[in-house]
Amino acid sequence: MQLTPTERQKLLPLMENLAQAVEDLVVTGLTAASETTCKKIQVTFHEASRLKLLRLSATLRVIVEELNRFTSQSPLFSRKRFCFFINRAWLISHGIARALRENDEEELARLLWTPGTTPLRKIELVTLGVSKKLVPGTFCAFEFRLRTTKKTTHFPAGHALMWSCVFPLKEQDVPPEAFLHLTQRQGFTPNVFLEGKVVQLQNLAVTQGQGGVQRVILGEKSKVTSQQTFTEWDTFKTWNVEDVWQRLQNYTPGPLDLEVEMQEEVMLAHLKMTDESERNDQFLFHLAYENDIQLEAVVSKGPAGEVLRKKLKRIKKGASLPCIFGLMHYERCRLILQPLSFFTADGMEHLMISTDKVDRAALLRTLSF
Repeated sequence: MQLTPTERQKLLPLMENLAQAVEDLVVTGLTAASETTCKKIQVTFHEASRLKLLRLSATLRVIVEELNRFTSQSPLFSRKRFCFFINRAWLISHGIARALRENDEEELARLLWTPGTTPLRKIELVTLGVSKKLVPGTFCAFEFRLRTTKKTTHFPAGHALMWSCVFPLKEQDVPPEAFLHLTQRQGFTPNVFLEGKVVQLQNLAVTQGQGGVQRVILGEKSKVTSQQTFTEWDTFKTWNVEDVWQRLQNYTPGPLDLEVEMQEEVMLAHLKMTDESERNDQFLFHLAYENDIQLEAVVSKGPAGEVLRKKLKRIKKGASLPCIFGLMHYERCRLILQPLSFFTADGMEHLMISTDKVDRAALLRTLSF
């Protein structure tokens, strides 16, 4: 992505203001943080999002979340998380400012992390799993992990893609899944991706996402339609450990990288659940894969983890665990798993998504038009 001369001119003072705001927060502490300092960070977040500066906007989004939690005295406020991302924002802002002053285009592109897009006319895909993120009173987000069902000019069948949607929250008294029933500007509702059917997308684009999986981008002219029920789930029940090992050998971590950015989509059969434990604000389900690979399925103790926790406990009671699809990353020499769905002879079930009936009337009452 190339910034226009006007955008470049605005970006330098924006980064200088952000660096100053971060330093002010560190000097004064959160309890004495001024409204002006917090506003600077929020303004930078909105501007970074508008310019599609993915690395910076994602960092600032977390800071804004934690600031809101702190000011509302939420028990979910994380000092460790806030400190990590405020330090990351300081590094990025100074790095971008220096790259702009020195006209270092290569370094600027690395820090902005704004990959180009590829337009596509049509593609058909199916959902393998959905992750859910919930920050009460702030937002809920869903990330759909997808697979192509047919070979196209750009992709083979079985190619991994993802699409996400975010909904702002205030004090809604409805479950997060209710927002998946809201009609998008393209005329579809996101729950179409949960029906176990092939979904056809027209007039879309894809861009490189974190973890190497390409992200689907829908525009004003995009069209989303539900097709036939999908039954060939067995074609996706594979995981090549050798490829994972090769990626790890070729990976060189940097100071701006997060553990979850080095992420794998995994399909795990022949699992055994060996134990359960707790750590801070998380439940841990200890799993063994092929008897010698140890993983920890991490589940939040908050509202976001309630559905996943119940479903993992339910499938644990079975004679054997079903094949599980999820996201795995590496954290302090441990394999951390986020389970998203499981597969049986009857099909698949999403682990993080509630199947409770949605009260559409209650949902509409909570929205302000």
